[in-house]
Amino acid sequence: MSDRLPARMRALAGELTDLRARSGMTTRVAARALGISSASLNRTEKAKRAASTEELGGMLAVYGATDRDRHAVLELAGELPLPGWLGLPPEPAVLARFEAQASAVLDFAPTAVPALLQTGAYARALLTQADAVADAPDRQAPEQRVSARVARQGVLSRLSAPRYAALLDEAVLRRPVGGGAAMAEQIRWLVSRAAEPHISVRVVPFRHGGYRNPGRFSVLRFREATPLVYLEHEGSSGFLDTPGPVEVFTAITATISAAALDDSDSVNLMNRIAADHDRPVRTVLTRQGRP
Repeated sequence: MSDRLPARMRALAGELTDLRARSGMTTRVAARALGISSASLNRTEKAKRAASTEELGGMLAVYGATDRDRHAVLELAGELPLPGWLGLPPEPAVLARFEAQASAVLDFAPTAVPALLQTGAYARALLTQADAVADAPDRQAPEQRVSARVARQGVLSRLSAPRYAALLDEAVLRRPVGGGAAMAEQIRWLVSRAAEPHISVRVVPFRHGGYRNPGRFSVLRFREATPLVYLEHEGSSGFLDTPGPVEVFTAITATISAAALDDSDSVNLMNRIAADHDRPVRTVLTRQGRP
């Protein structure tokens, strides 16, 4: 296995790579302008080498970084020595970058459908509920955030899509977020996604009793880097990148997986629950004299 690469160092490497790419420079041209070797720059962009303060300043200048880019890079660089990366806002932008780089992603969802599997209507209902109890005047408009969340799901449709697995508590499916019709649509979307060969959606049913539930988390695995664990709770999120926590969440994943139905039985349960959400709508239409 490759040496552990801290999450923040990997995020910084991604930012620097994007800045260079947007400048139109190849690594060879950029390295020459920075006065370092191409090999050194390549190692920096792969998070195998930490750039010096002077090199970072040179990159920001050579790549034509904006004030926003400069702030993001220097903030990341200033925190590199610390293990892990906590205290981030929910669904930080770097999460999408890591999902796009991953070879495998596992989401455990005890209360809501994972973002990579949400329909627009479901996402809109969740975000509306969150906005009702949060005071964040600088937050993007709900529709922008819905569009961004749906666009992020494109990672699962690429030719090089990661293997994706979702473990859902049955409560996620029973609660009619957005109303019965929207929830039925959401569950049928889960069923359609589960038919893809690289996607698995499994449900932990109520009838299997209790199991170890640490709250929402994701485990992301990479071909050329060590795994990351993403945690998200109300108002905060972060990454764990040291072997100990990764091993703990790998073990927790195994216990949840053991409590879950297999793929086929999960699809059968999801179809039954979708029909339950449909039933009130059909009953109202019948009472109104409509077929």
